[in-house]
Amino acid sequence: MRVEATVPDARGVALADLAEDLGLSRSQIVDEALALFLNAVMEVRRGRRLVTLGASGMDTAREIVTPTLAQIEWTAHRQSVRLPEEAVQKMAALVERPPKANKALKNLMAVGTK
Repeated sequence: MRVEATVPDARGVALADLAEDLGLSRSQIVDEALALFLNAVMEVRRGRRLVTLGASGMDTAREIVTPTLAQIEWTAHRQSVRLPEEAVQKMAALVERPPKANKALKNLMAVGTK
């Protein structure tokens, strides 16, 4: 399958350099990267985290995080929030009758419109 993607120039240069250093084609590099990312997504969906460890095992573990992996982790572990009835009523009252803006809020709003 042919896939076309747009990447930032710096990443494109890094891709070309890496392909040359490893003696691989850019397609092979992208295929490896995609395989690694698919594996990472599956592991995060299983509730696992990805880390790197030094060969000696003495180094600090470093977590591998991307915006997509973080989003998958957050959405996979949703929890319900239960509020007491009086808190829900207070929130509803504030929505219906919000308090008047104080001086600090008015000043902040004025700055935002300049």
